[in-house]
Amino acid sequence: MGHAEPMESMAEPAAAEEKPSGAAVVGALLVVSLGGIAAALLLIEAAFRAFYHPPVAWNDRPKTYFIPQNAVVLTDRSPSPAKKPGSIRIAVVGDSFSFGPYMQFDDTFAKRLERWLNLNESQPLVEVINYGVPRYSTSHEIAVVERALKEHADLVLLQITLNDPEIKPYRPTGLLVDEKTGEIVVANKLFQYWRSLGYVVTRIENTQTHKDYVNYFFRLFDGKKTWKNFSDSLKAIAARCQKADVPLVAAVFPLFGHPVNPAYPFFPLHEKVGGALQSLNIPHLDLAEAYRYLPLERLQVIPVADRHPNEIGHRIAAEAMIPWLASTGLLPASIFPVRVVSDRIGIIPPEQSK
Repeated sequence: MGHAEPMESMAEPAAAEEKPSGAAVVGALLVVSLGGIAAALLLIEAAFRAFYHPPVAWNDRPKTYFIPQNAVVLTDRSPSPAKKPGSIRIAVVGDSFSFGPYMQFDDTFAKRLERWLNLNESQPLVEVINYGVPRYSTSHEIAVVERALKEHADLVLLQITLNDPEIKPYRPTGLLVDEKTGEIVVANKLFQYWRSLGYVVTRIENTQTHKDYVNYFFRLFDGKKTWKNFSDSLKAIAARCQKADVPLVAAVFPLFGHPVNPAYPFFPLHEKVGGALQSLNIPHLDLAEAYRYLPLERLQVIPVADRHPNEIGHRIAAEAMIPWLASTGLLPASIFPVRVVSDRIGIIPPEQSK
């Protein structure tokens, strides 16, 4: 018998194992990476929602404002055409820092001055009339000073804010809050769901907004037109007071968009204003020192949203103005409080409890 031929296997030879292509490997790695990133973002979002709790919205502003019956504007009582014999009339001329938005009219520094300058038993009556108008620049205040002089002011106190060099092609008559002085709230529906991203984006936007806020005021003081608008207006106000033989003094407020600490960026602008006032022989008080190291939320009338000084800010200004005004010698010494105590925490005056 011949040798039998080996039977061919009934099974098909195993197909060679195919190796994944490079593109497939990259795709798989990309899917894994994206999945990992997505998981990490979900973890961050979950942690953010668990541990970050935005401050609860609150508002301590008056629900009702009480206005004098004879008031023509919402700033103060309308001054009497004729002063009482022997009385003293101080005119506070300024912008919204004098007007006091979102405050009762008698909580402004002008009316605090009036209360504290009438504490003595034997003294002339003192009227401190608030002529502040929101959004006015110093150029608008020339006409206000003229009105105050016609209404028998014995002293004009010019309140200065660092946006006073602004040139406005109109005459503002009411309160308009400048949105650029508040923080940005990023408006995007995505951030209603992706809160952690919204938080980060908002912080970035507000950092840039703060830089723009600082640069804006420096541009006002560096610009030839804006600075000339301010300095010429100061000269015009000084000339009108000099002609009327009425003393003129000034108080310079800091900006409450940055804490008054060594990093406060606007000190050079305060110095420039002080130099301009000194060149015109206008006695002035720089209030920056009175607010040093105080947190902004204690001073802003609506924290973050509105950077005007609140009742605390106005009270601090008035406290600083009392001894300064006394030091100028421009007003009778008899109107300044003769009794001053170091604290008020008990019923017995400190000097009697020793």
